[in-house]
Amino acid sequence: MRQQRKEKDRRITVLIITICAMMTFPILMIPVGLRESTPPGVLVGRAYADAYPYSDQEEEVLVEDWALPANSSATEDPDVDPTDDPSVDPTNDTDTDPTLDPDATGEDDPIDPDEPDEPDEPDMPVQTVDPETGRVLIEVGEGEAAVDASYIDETAQREKKYADLMTAQVIQTYDDSDLPIELLDTSAFIPTDEQFFIRTTNTILKEQPNMDAVTLASVARSTEVTRVAKGDTWSLIRTKEGVEGYVLTASLSVEPVFNEINRTVWVDASGLKLRSEPNTNCEVIKELKRWTRLHCSGVSNDEWYKVTLDDGTKGYVYVSYTTRKAPPTPTPKPTPTPKGTKKGSGSGGKTKKGNSNPPPKITGVNGESIVNIAKSMLGVDYVWCGESKGGVDCSGLVVYCYRQVGLGVPHQSNSIKTRGTGISRSELTLGDVIVYDLKGGDGVADHVAIYAGNGQVIHASSSKDAVVYGRLDMGTILTYRRFIRS
Repeated sequence: MRQQRKEKDRRITVLIITICAMMTFPILMIPVGLRESTPPGVLVGRAYADAYPYSDQEEEVLVEDWALPANSSATEDPDVDPTDDPSVDPTNDTDTDPTLDPDATGEDDPIDPDEPDEPDEPDMPVQTVDPETGRVLIEVGEGEAAVDASYIDETAQREKKYADLMTAQVIQTYDDSDLPIELLDTSAFIPTDEQFFIRTTNTILKEQPNMDAVTLASVARSTEVTRVAKGDTWSLIRTKEGVEGYVLTASLSVEPVFNEINRTVWVDASGLKLRSEPNTNCEVIKELKRWTRLHCSGVSNDEWYKVTLDDGTKGYVYVSYTTRKAPPTPTPKPTPTPKGTKKGSGSGGKTKKGNSNPPPKITGVNGESIVNIAKSMLGVDYVWCGESKGGVDCSGLVVYCYRQVGLGVPHQSNSIKTRGTGISRSELTLGDVIVYDLKGGDGVADHVAIYAGNGQVIHASSSKDAVVYGRLDMGTILTYRRFIRS
């Protein structure tokens, strides 16, 4: 029986211990749970409270004088009750009785001889004005001279701030030619990659930033160069040829430099843009037609012309789209001769021979047929821009002859010069076209003829006013052209 009771007590004890442990463990784990699941806002609030602990003491409230009530006094004791003053009659309320207000009665206040006078308003400081500049001066100290307000900002503070620092004065020196000597070592030059133009005539490129150094090259005015490094008064540049050397920075210009010229050129392209500045990022003034005449007053780096049009418009164009050769003279259309009127008749006119040759023998598209057609045109009148049996000019004769065999040739000597196939003199055969420069020296084609064999040509001569035979070497020959494939 005793044994059973002990066993029962032991079980009760274990149960109690277990129940206590189950109740105690969650309580002990509450801080851990808070640490794991506490919202971030609470944690931030706790950190703020630790950094700025709250004080129960009331902070002193500062109130500006202008915010105090008008009837308050800074010397009044808030703990003193004015009714405790025996000299004050609480029943005498002058603030509410208008009959006791001196202003209400209109009477002047009696002057009490024993009452001290009120202090006068403080005098405004006297401003000192500089008689020369009219500026207001400021007294910097008692007994010291007044200075302009504009000088009392950064200067004094800066001098005070750097008063204890060691300073030095850099003095620019010059060589015998009165040119600045570079003060920096070349290793201290600042690397750059900038485009500049030479602004001085025949600028000397030096091996070192010194006029006594070896001369590497001479760079012409307006030449575009690249600045590689920048010193104090000298710059390291590189030319388009790859030559690097030093020049004075003062000889460089950011803007294109123009050399003055007086030249007439013509537009050699369709739609050339006339620009307001010598670059492709500026405004386009207008587009110019081919053969527009331009009067050039300046050229920069052989790249840009400064030009003026015939109508006075000024601008800039690319040099590479212009030519110095004058355009071909426009050929006027021939005036038709009225029927029944004999050519050359009239006062002072000469009678033309006309043409009575038989029709040519055409054996096919070959040189022989071309020559036969040309022979049939012998004696036909020379007519500027003509290309028919009624009259031809030199290129008009070529156009007419080739047209009869179904081939097209341009009606202009300078255009014929580049058409067809170029051949050598030894390859010359019947029907080939010879292009001449009769004026000589300028390389412009101004006459053409058809080769007729045996060192002879058939051509429309302006001096003989007709289609005639001529010598192959009657002038400077520019080229031999073939229009018929063999």
